[in-house]
Amino acid sequence: MARILVVDDDARLVKLVSGLLRKRHYQVESVANGELARLALRRGDIDLALLDINLPDIDGLSLIDQLRDQGNTTPIILLTARSEPHEQALGLRLGADDYVVKPFHPEVLIARIQALLRRSAGSIARHAGETRGDLLDIPPVRVDFTARQVFREGAEVRLAPMEYAVLEFLAVNRGRAVSKEEIMLHVWGTDRGVSRTLAEHVSRLRRKLGDGVIVTRTGFGYLIPAAPEDSAATAR
Repeated sequence: MARILVVDDDARLVKLVSGLLRKRHYQVESVANGELARLALRRGDIDLALLDINLPDIDGLSLIDQLRDQGNTTPIILLTARSEPHEQALGLRLGADDYVVKPFHPEVLIARIQALLRRSAGSIARHAGETRGDLLDIPPVRVDFTARQVFREGAEVRLAPMEYAVLEFLAVNRGRAVSKEEIMLHVWGTDRGVSRTLAEHVSRLRRKLGDGVIVTRTGFGYLIPAAPEDSAATAR
């Protein structure tokens, strides 16, 4: 079963969340500060982290930024009392995969965890390989679904798990405009409460891959344009 790291200095909350996760048969490890979280994540055996922003030794947002800069792609859900939209947007821009505001409903938290673990495990990658082949070329970007690697002009681009999941799902549906609701259901397991999260992930993908890879269909959703040969075949 997946191993989840809970990073929070509120002992009561840690006990509550840890108990909730263990009832769902997850392995749980908890730490009370950012430095211990960094050491735990460096081991490579953590499948997902629940991270508070207000830590005693480092701001959780700064910790995420540092982890992503170091190439750590462990899925991270920010679990915090900060509910301001700009705080949520900043956390997502820095590399968080989701954002859950305290107080939260236990079933909502579990659903978010399950969705993130499911996507990071690569279920979409397998589907993409079966339906679209192992490689996707959108010059100057190339996606290798088998290796789960993304390159831009030959240099590897590091994507957070949910960024990759969004990219894969759009790639599976290349040439078709996909609604925001459909993307949210496939990637996060819900179409409620994550529209801002989706927008931030698309924004980060565009910064990393360039503006021409993902196109907006105003008022509807997004698409990756069809390959030229596909467009020509459709025209005929």
